[in-house]
Amino acid sequence: MPVDLPPDEVDAFRRGDAPAPMLDLIGLMACHAVGAARSLGVFDALAAGPSTTDELAAAVGADPTGLDQLLGVLRTTGYVRRHEGRHANTPATAAWLCSGSPTDYGRILGLWQAIVEERWAGLAGAVRSGTPAGGFYDWLAGRPDLSAAFHDLQRGLAEWLADEVVSLVPLPEGAKSLLDLGGGHGAYAAAFCRAHPGLSGTIVDGAVTDGSDGRLTWRAGDLLTADLPGEQDVTVLFNVLHGFAARDAAALVARAAGTLRAGGLLVVLESMPEPSGTAADLAFAAGFSLNLWHTQGGALHPAETIRGWLEAAGCAPGAWTELTRSPSHALVIATT
Repeated sequence: MPVDLPPDEVDAFRRGDAPAPMLDLIGLMACHAVGAARSLGVFDALAAGPSTTDELAAAVGADPTGLDQLLGVLRTTGYVRRHEGRHANTPATAAWLCSGSPTDYGRILGLWQAIVEERWAGLAGAVRSGTPAGGFYDWLAGRPDLSAAFHDLQRGLAEWLADEVVSLVPLPEGAKSLLDLGGGHGAYAAAFCRAHPGLSGTIVDGAVTDGSDGRLTWRAGDLLTADLPGEQDVTVLFNVLHGFAARDAAALVARAAGTLRAGGLLVVLESMPEPSGTAADLAFAAGFSLNLWHTQGGALHPAETIRGWLEAAGCAPGAWTELTRSPSHALVIATT
């Protein structure tokens, strides 16, 4: 969490009178401190009420002296507060870092900490040579705890956005078939089927096994090489294109367009490289795009680039629509 700097200190860092990288160093320390606190159960223990250091140490099974040092970092970086010798969670910690929080951001933080610390090694050499390290999914497969966190994150994001996405996509009258390319969790296809009782969904993804559940069918397959069903009423590419380099992403758009019947819809949902949200959204998007390039060979592709791929595939794209629930995501509907 950024340190709560008074205006004069902010101005000093911006002018270069103070070392701005010091704030990044503090952030690095805070990230590790939060990870340690979550491992110890500090935030959950404080959710039960304010505690002294000794009380908290007894509750989480920690050494009071070491815990007091850890609490010092958490306090000065805004994760806990102290009043009359008792520690308590700040509102932000209660909202985002306790296991009972609606969104447990701690798992997300832990995942990204591991990605940056382990997968960004060699970043300078990759930038120098133009050859990304790659291997993200192989690395993830060897880390079951992180793999579970990653897939939970993907599903959670989809479930958070699905209702709004469905409301923005007017299906062709009488639509019966939807093809979801890369949506292995099935959350989007399920949401469309709930909203349209006559619809059935087929999900093709390299990370699933063949199977079915009600009106949903899963098929394992590489999106760039697998045989894909045709004559679909709707085909969706949701948060998929950014995992591919531009050439392969364009090829995937063309393959998706080829699955549609005349008058069918191709719907693309993507994170934008320059979102119109907050400064934090913009900074995260830049880091996310760098991570995609270095660990997967992908990138956050510009909206106009994706529009060009749709047109080259014989589709007529409409205007991009930003999601209200996540302004960093935008959706475009193209007709064949």
